[in-house]
Amino acid sequence: MLFTMPDQTKPIDHRTLVAAERREKTRAKLLRGAIHVFAQHGAEASVIELVIRQAGVSRGTFYNYFRTNEELFLEVAREVSNEIISIVDPIVLRQQDAAASLACGLVSVVRLALIKPVLARFVSKGGPDALSAGNLTTTVVPREIKSGMAAGLFTVPDERLAFDLIFGPVIMAFNAVINGRASEEYARNLAQAVLQSLGVDAGRARGYAWRDFDEVSIPAGSLFHC
Repeated sequence: MLFTMPDQTKPIDHRTLVAAERREKTRAKLLRGAIHVFAQHGAEASVIELVIRQAGVSRGTFYNYFRTNEELFLEVAREVSNEIISIVDPIVLRQQDAAASLACGLVSVVRLALIKPVLARFVSKGGPDALSAGNLTTTVVPREIKSGMAAGLFTVPDERLAFDLIFGPVIMAFNAVINGRASEEYARNLAQAVLQSLGVDAGRARGYAWRDFDEVSIPAGSLFHC
């Protein structure tokens, strides 16, 4: 005799799904509002009331998601970092070595900031902390640094210094976007200069920086559509 086990799978409650979707939409609305507010006032400002007004939600709704100004800023920074990766890294991963990948990433990030200046304002106002959370700083850039050093492409003495030589110019590049000094040529020259600071000779660095990289495309539903 064959025995069949009872189905242990519980049916998905449609109301639970709807509630989860509504919660995620509200969270996204708060994050989009917070990007604009932090971009205008900076990370040190007390912005909760401003974000509540920007997002058009109640105070109680806000506190269902975030408890403090600092918690909100760190979450926005994390989402911004991960959003940059989701847009830029697919282009970067098409390159054949770490030097090309880094050049592509630098050019693409400046292009993204030119398309969405609110990103540049957020990072400029937030400073290094605006890029300190998320996988951009903990995974993606260290991945290319390690790869480049292992291949002998980067001759800088240690990974931490390489990291600083990359992110210092990136933050200043966002300032250049805000001040109207950034352009495609600026992005290419930035990439060349960073590669040279890591030990790539000038001729090769220029060759990497001026390669034909795919254009940046911001998908529907992106956090940067704000």
